[in-house]
This record gives sequence, structure tokens and C-alpha cells, in this order.
Amino acid sequence: MVNRIGGLASGMDIDALVEKLMAAERSPLIKLQQRKQTTLWTRDAYRSINTKLETARQNIYDNLLLKSFNTKTAATSNSNFVTATATSNAAGTLTIEGVSQLATAARKTGSQINATQNSNLIDLGITEGSISFKAIKSDGTLAENATKIEFDPATTTLSQLVEKINKSNAGVTAVFENGRFSITAKNTGDVKSGAEIVVANEDTSILNKLGLGTSTDLANNGQNAMFTVNGITTERSTNSFEISGYKVTLQTTFNATNTINESLKAAYAERKNAKDSLPLLISTAADKENAYNTKLNNFNSIFDSAFLTGLSVDEKASYSTINNSGFLNDLTQEEIDELVTLDLSTLDFEDANNGVSKSLNDKLNSLKPEQLAALDNLDKTQLQKIQSVAAKEVAYQNADSRFLASLTDEDRVIIASIDWTVDKPLEGLADSETKNKLSKLNNTQLQALKGLNESDLATFKDVASSQLDLKTAENEMISSANALKAGEKRVDDALATVNAARAAAGYPAIDDTEDPNNTPPQITGPGTTEPPVTVTSTTDVDDIMKKVKDFVTMYNGLIKDLNDQTKETKYRDYAPLTDEQRKEMSENDIKLWEEKARSGLLRSDSIVRGGLAKMRSLIYESNPGVENEKYNTLYSIGITTSKSYNDGGTLEIDEEKLRKALEDDPDAITALFANNGNKEEKKIIDGVEQTVDTRGFLVKLRESMNNFKLDIEKKAGRATLTDNQYSIGKNIIDMDKRIDTWKDKLEKIEARYWKQFSAMEKAINKANSQSSYFAQFSGQA
Repeated sequence: MVNRIGGLASGMDIDALVEKLMAAERSPLIKLQQRKQTTLWTRDAYRSINTKLETARQNIYDNLLLKSFNTKTAATSNSNFVTATATSNAAGTLTIEGVSQLATAARKTGSQINATQNSNLIDLGITEGSISFKAIKSDGTLAENATKIEFDPATTTLSQLVEKINKSNAGVTAVFENGRFSITAKNTGDVKSGAEIVVANEDTSILNKLGLGTSTDLANNGQNAMFTVNGITTERSTNSFEISGYKVTLQTTFNATNTINESLKAAYAERKNAKDSLPLLISTAADKENAYNTKLNNFNSIFDSAFLTGLSVDEKASYSTINNSGFLNDLTQEEIDELVTLDLSTLDFEDANNGVSKSLNDKLNSLKPEQLAALDNLDKTQLQKIQSVAAKEVAYQNADSRFLASLTDEDRVIIASIDWTVDKPLEGLADSETKNKLSKLNNTQLQALKGLNESDLATFKDVASSQLDLKTAENEMISSANALKAGEKRVDDALATVNAARAAAGYPAIDDTEDPNNTPPQITGPGTTEPPVTVTSTTDVDDIMKKVKDFVTMYNGLIKDLNDQTKETKYRDYAPLTDEQRKEMSENDIKLWEEKARSGLLRSDSIVRGGLAKMRSLIYESNPGVENEKYNTLYSIGITTSKSYNDGGTLEIDEEKLRKALEDDPDAITALFANNGNKEEKKIIDGVEQTVDTRGFLVKLRESMNNFKLDIEKKAGRATLTDNQYSIGKNIIDMDKRIDTWKDKLEKIEARYWKQFSAMEKAINKANSQSSYFAQFSGQA
């Protein structure tokens, strides 16, 4: 620390002098700090662009891709019978010839019980504290898992139980009125394989005490909607469903007689087809199982020949019983010597003082009693024999079976000659197909080949080939068995459909042994009395026009904003203000100054101009994914870039041309804008297969914007990145280091000035003292 001496001796204002000298010295530091501030502003300007790009990308997704670009409206010829709305996929005309039955929800209404809503459950004799329901789901299938509703019988009233059921996710609603319980499924439809509401409690006494009977199949009276569409009689679990891109709602039944007869006819035909297909499935499943058993016997024979040759029958049995997870292979020679001295039948593995080494005790403790008994019967020689077999089998299991099965004679020669003692044994091999095969194995698979000779490898090849054949046969057997299960279910479902159709016609249900001739009954009635209901769709051209214009407005705003930033005037005389300068200026002057200082930060910026150029280039790209070549470019439907260069590529719309294109082929326009497509799709163009990009303009534009963002992030980062993860940030770190260095340097310069002025003051003071001293003597003289 320098002792600062003011200008008492010299009469000079040393503080002011040092301050002026330091002001000159600080000039490089101030310029560096101003450069850092400009760099921070530039980073923020880049990030602001990224925010605008992401907003535009999300706007395109939310309003044009997620909600569907092509808006269609649906019309029905009789909305009293059928109503409909159209999705963007609506195509053609639907004709609903008749509805014989609407979908209804299953319901169980209980008998009268002696209770009121305020009665506690315990008063009804209910002591069980829960009830569990499984109910039909919206897709028409029964829930796999039951929903448990818990309560305290002593304090829960009937009205509170109803409330708990209704607030649960059990898929049912409950009502208790006038002494009777009613349970209704929330979803409509018929579960073909059983009831629509099932109680999962083992004890059904709670049901009986609530007046709901004793059957866990609580309600089995839900029904599907049955209707005929475009000549096909079918059914749905709900009255509202989607078909061919239309969301259809059936309002009431009409032309029921014909529809019921068609339902019966279709149901019986499907039942016959299902039963006719079953014998072939049964035969095929049996054939595949026999083929698997043949392959299994073959594999066992080859496996025994490869690994168990030399073992006696008893040794083979012992090996088969003992060998688990490499137990035999893991035994050391010391543990084998110790093992043959032990009586395993009396050994207590939990006793730490049982005289057995810890490592052997742990291994033995993992075995089952039958494995210990088999192990106890072996002497040392037998144990060593089967251990060598285990080592060989472990090596085989660790190797890759497909690799082993593919081995050629040349492969075996090369592998047997590998020097496994070096760090990278494969590097010593000459380039060959064998080396290429080996390079694809992991370290465990490679180590399994260590020490194997050509004969061992040939044996492993035979076993692996047989094992792969066995696996193929097993997969075929499983696939065939699954097909048989599906066929059996098809028969069951077909019978359920037959009985649903019979119920709608007023006929009793039949079982699978009845009606061997498979003859559907026919009901008589008035026949067709109402015209079929037709459902058609039209494209909402006005809505699409609005979407396109809104997009162009948004896009042009973005393009103009980014172009303006690349053309802003750069005011080089307006550097960022220092703290001292700010103190001398008003807030308004500071604001005006900084507007000038911030102007032109991205003038002629290569990243922004490059990103804009790539976005503009998409405007004139044709789309091979649009089948109608007349409308496979934006300019062909009236969307072009502005003719003025100064507009920077903003879009203009010829509304008349766009409307005509939409009215002519709306699907082509939709594909041009919003086709998902593929970036690299193979298509035949002019008789030649080419790789083309079939994605729509909006999809490609979002990708271009995203790439633009990533380019900016490499330079300017984002809020979640640290400064050393992007180029401007690294520059800021470097400037911070240089600023700190300058601050240290300036402290030393200031200390030097004070040291020099202090020395001057001391010298002047000393000179003055001497002068006074000599003056005394001259006065005396």
C-alpha cells in the first residue's frame, strides 16, 4: 500500500493530477467494457430472433398442422336420424341404410331393501370395507383391472357410498332412491365375452345386502349400436363413432327390419367363416408343435454329443441337476479340494463356524437341496470332469450363436490362431471377412472364443446351427398357437355377435351346438320405409383461405422484422455509455443515445441473411408428393414472393387463383402445404427412381426455421447454456479476463503515480527544510 502525500509541499492538487492521468490510462479499459456491452447487446439481438422464430414455428404447428389444414364440413340428408361432422380425412359418401338398435349402457337395478339414504352400511349387516368394480371401457372391452372403493361400514351411509362410487374411476354410476340401488356403466356397449359390469369381490354378500343379487357379473344387458352402412351391416359400442373420416352420431332407429335381417345374415356368415377356419388352425398348430419337438430332440442329441461325451449316465444326471448360472465353472481348485471333504447333507450354511470357507459357503448356499444332494454324490475326479464340461458350455453360452453358426472353415482356422495374450488381439489379423465378423462382437463374446481350437469351433457351429433351427421352430409354434387362440376367440365372438343379432330380432340365444345348418332366422315387418341417410363432405374453402392469409401475414411480419435488422444503420460514433457519462445525461437523452448505439448490431449479418435465404428458397420448390402436378408449387396456386427486391422475399397472394385451386383440388393444396411425407422418399419420376422430399411446405419451413435457430444458438446460445458453450459466450469470458487484467494493471499504475508524486513531495519538503536551515546561518552572518 502506497502512502499518499498530498501537495502540501509543492502546492499542487495531486488528487486532481492523478485523476486526470488515470483517465487517460483507463481509455483502453473503457473501450473494452464498451465492446463487451456491444457484444452482450448483439447476443440478445440474436436470441430475440430465435424467440420470434420459435413463436412462428409454434404458430404454424398449432394453427395449420395440429388443427388440420384442410377443414371440411359434413351434411346429412336426414339429421333426425343421423348427424355427422367431417374431419380432414373425410372422403366419399356414406350411406346409412338403417339402424336396428342404438347402443345402450348396461344397468343393474336392485330389489327393495329396508333402508334409507341415511342408513349406515353396518345396519344392513355389511362388515366388508370395500367393493371393487370392473366396467366396460370406451373401446367396448372390459377393464383389465378392478377399481377398489373403500369405506368404513360403521360410519358410511348409503348416500355416502353412492358418492364414493360416483367420484371413483370405476366406470360406473350409482343411484339409491326409494330403497333401491341402481348401478349403470358409464360407457355404452356390449362386452361380447361377458358382463359389462363385474364386481371383483370374492365375497358377494355385500351385493346381496344392497339388493343387487349374488352374481359377480352384475350387469350383462349393454348393447351395441347396429346399423348398415354402404351395404355392410356392422356395429359399434357407442352411438357416436368415426368412419371413413366422418364423425357419425346415430340419433334413432329406422328401417330396423331390413337392418336386423342383414345383421343376422352377416353374423351367421361370420360365424360360419370362423368355424370353417378353425380346423386348419388346429392342424397347423399341431404340425408346428410336432416340428418343434423334432427340432428339440435333434438339438438335445447334438448338445449331448458336443458337451456331455465322456460322462457316465449318473454323471450326466448330476451335471444336469447341478449346473446353474455357471456354479460349476466358478469353482476354484481349492474349493473343489475342500468340497469333496464335506458332508453337504448335514451342513448348516447359516452357521459362521461351520468350518467352510466363506467363498465356498456363499456358493453352496445358493443351491437348492436337490442340487446339493447331487453334488454330495461326486468324488473329486467326477467333479473335475463335469466342471470341464461346464466351462465349455459357459464358453458356448457367452459366444454369439448367430456368429458361431456362420463360421466357415477359413474362419475357424483364423480364430484358432489368434494370440489372445496381447491387449488388442484382433489388430494382429489381416483384413478379411473373418476380422469383420469378429469386430462386431462385444468383449464377453470375444473372450468366449479364447483358447478354442478348430475342432471346438466346429462343434460350437453344429450346436449353434441346431439351436437357431430350434428357435425358429419355437417362434413358428408360438405364432401358430397364438393364431389358434385368435381363431378360437373369433368363433366365440362370432357366436356372441349372432346372439346379439338374435336378441335384437327378439329370438333367444343359442349355444355352439345348436343350429348345425347355420341358418339365420328372418323377421318380417314393413321393410324399408325411409330413404337411406347420405352423409357427404365439402371443403371449407373460406376457412382455408383465412388460414393461408393469416399465415402469410405472420410470415411477412417475421421476414420484414429480420430484414430490417440486417439493414439497420450502424452509428459508429455512438458507443455504449459509461457510468460517468450516464451521470451527466437525462433519462431521455440516455434512451435516445442507446437507441443509436444498439442500431445496426446485425447489419448484413451472414447467419440471419443465410437463414432468410434458405426460407425463401422453399417458396419455389416443387413437391413430388402432390399427385396433381398442376398444383405442386406455391406459385402455381397464386402464392409468390414480392417483385420488389426491397421487400426481402415477403409473400403475395393472388386470391382468385388460390380460391380456384382450392375449389378444383383441395386435397392437392393440403398436401402441398401440410403433407407429412418423408425427407428422403423413393419415387418414380419420368420413369426413373429418384430420392425426393415429399414433405409439405409448412413442414419444411418449420425445419428450416429450426435449423436457423440452431445456427444462431451456436453463436449466441440460449438462456440454459453457460457462456463457454457458444462462441459469443467464449468471447465474453475472454473479455472478462482482459477487463480483470486491465483493472489490476490500472491499480498498479495508479500506485506508481502516487509513489512518484509522494517522492516528489518528500524531496520538495526536504529541500525546503534545508533551505530554511541555510537561511538561518546566512542571517547570522
